[in-house]
Parts: sequence; structure tokens; C-alpha cells
Amino acid sequence: MIVLWGIAIAATLALCWIYGGYGVFLQLLCTRSRQRNSQLDASSEEEWPDVTILLTVHNEARVIQQRLSNLLALEYPADRLQIVVASDGSTDATCSLVRALNEPRIRLLEYAGLGKTAAQNAAMQHVSSEIVAFTDADILFNPLWLKQVVRHFRDPEVGAVDGRLCYGSPAVAQVQASQGRYWLYEMKLRRLESRLGILAVLSGAGFALRRSAFVPMDPAIGEDCIVPLDVVSQGLLVVHDPEAVHFDEFETDTGVTLRRRVRMTLRNWQGTWQRSRLLNPLRHPGYAFALWSHKILRWLSPVFLLAATASAAGLLLLQATVPRLLLAGPYAALFLAAAFHLLFERRRRLLPGTGAAYSFVLANTAFIIGVAKALAGWQIRAYRNT
Repeated sequence: MIVLWGIAIAATLALCWIYGGYGVFLQLLCTRSRQRNSQLDASSEEEWPDVTILLTVHNEARVIQQRLSNLLALEYPADRLQIVVASDGSTDATCSLVRALNEPRIRLLEYAGLGKTAAQNAAMQHVSSEIVAFTDADILFNPLWLKQVVRHFRDPEVGAVDGRLCYGSPAVAQVQASQGRYWLYEMKLRRLESRLGILAVLSGAGFALRRSAFVPMDPAIGEDCIVPLDVVSQGLLVVHDPEAVHFDEFETDTGVTLRRRVRMTLRNWQGTWQRSRLLNPLRHPGYAFALWSHKILRWLSPVFLLAATASAAGLLLLQATVPRLLLAGPYAALFLAAAFHLLFERRRRLLPGTGAAYSFVLANTAFIIGVAKALAGWQIRAYRNT
């Protein structure tokens, strides 16, 4: 019985740390630290460096014209901006649509199904600009996005800059209203870790990198995972800029969402452990603390969730007391709410409050599947949009 109590309390405390306590602790640290000021103004057009935007695509005929128009409309000196479109095994009209634009600032590179990361490695051999920005085809940048991220590189200590990904449309006034609490918390953690100089994550949807800091990537690992780890390994900083906004749409198909999260967890778990030296608190105390709290423990949260639920249920079965009911109640409510959401969603009758529970359970399901596949040695190299 004591063992069950210990497991339940320890697992519950771990979950509280992962999904709340860590952010509170970072906030307290930030109140005692001075914020880095790498956002230096560059008022003269001559001061902006050459930039290449690397857009890696596969069968994106539906959105490629809109995406390229968005990039060409960025407020940045036209003679200092080039767009490289790396088409990886596209079989639709993507390449034809890119050629039809006949835009001198756009260069098309075609590869025969190397996989996204391998195509990025190949494309980087054609990039000589001081700064390179990575992005996807289904993203839209705010017009000032590029200037916002590039100005950070005037600080020689900055190796990469992460923008803020918002879910919604640029035309929607209250973009944050359409975002889930999970993503809002993620953005909060990045902002706080950036202020403390311990940020080692970024979004593949939109980030900029100092070209000299690029290290060829393992084709089985995503750029969003391995690039920031390689940057900080070189003694450079990863900075999050909440004003550099780019937009995406929420995926409404839960099956697609689950597969994407499994894929992301699998590749990020493997990539993080490839740079395991950063997880050593004796060698890199700040980054180890951030990576364990922000990434590793979060991917392991389904283990804590199952352990807490099972031990709390076991205690309740042994004897129904008020303390045991209080311990088991939140977990029972979580899974019941998620089940109700799944049931009523199919009938197109959503119950208030159940969506958050369902999203949490779905994310944890993806985590445990992704980690299990990673530990089993699965690798994903092919480019997949879903």
C-alpha cells in the first residue's frame, strides 16, 4: 500500500512539473535575471545581410503559389533575398507552377525522393548566404517576419532564431483564441528559456540559422530537433522571437494529428539522444535542465499518467476513502471526459470542456507510441505531408 501511495504521488508530482510547474519555475528565474538584448535595430538597408529562404516541398501544388507569393511579399531588400525551392520527389504540378512564376529570385532544385531532411542537406550545398531560413509550404509569414528574425544575428552569439507559430489565419484578429492551451504553454516555455539562454528547441515551420552554424543532418532526424542542438553545441544561442509570427491551420483530422505527433516524437527522441552530451547536467547544466524538463519528461508523461492512474485506482479498490477518492478523481474525470468527447464528436455534439481532455490524451498516446517505436529502432526518412 505504501508503494502504491509513493508511485501515485511521485507520478502526479511529475505530471504537475511537466505541465505547469516547470513554466512557473522558469518564470521565477526570469524575474531574477536580466533579459538578453539581442534585438538590435538595423535602420539602414545596407545593413541587412543576404538571406536564403529554403522551402522544402513534396506535392504542394495546392499551396505553392500562395506560399511563394507570401515569401516574395516579405519586407526585405529584394537584392538580398533568394528563395530556394527543394522539391523532393514531387509528382504533381508543384515544379511546373514554380517554373511558371519565372521569378529570378526563386531557384528550383529537384530531387528524386531523398526524404525531407536529406533534401535539405543537398539543398544547403547550394546556399552561400550568411543567413538561411527554413520553412514549409503550408505556412504564411507576417510581412515583417524576416526582418524580425534576421536582426538578432547582429549579435555574434546568436546561432538560430525561432519564430512564433500561431494557429489560425492572419486575417483573424484574435489568433490566439484558436490556439490550444498546450501550444500556448509551449510558446511560453520557449519565450522563458530564450530569456534565460537555455533554449534548445525550435519550430521547423519557420526559423532562421546562421549558415556557418549548419551541420549536415542525419536523414532520419528532423531539422526542428537537430539544428538547435547542434547550434548550442557550438556555444551559440537559440533565440525565440514572439514578434516573428507565422501562421498555420489546426489539423481537424485526429488520425492525421496522431500520426504526425507519433512521427515527430519518434524523430525528436532519436535526435535528442544523438546529442546526449547536452543531457548531462555536469557538462551542460542549463541545457540539460531545459531538455529534460521540456522534452524528455514530456515524452515520458504517458508513463507517469498510466502509473498515477493505475496506482490511484489500486488504492481505491483496496479501500474507498476520501483521500483516495481525491487522488483518483482527477484521472477518472480526465479519461471519462476524453471518452465523452470522442463519443459525441462522432455525433457532432461536443460537450464543453471535453476537448481539452481528449487533446491531452491524444498527445500522450502519440508520445508513448513514438517513444516505443524509437526504442524499437524505427526510422523515418521519407517525406510525408501527413
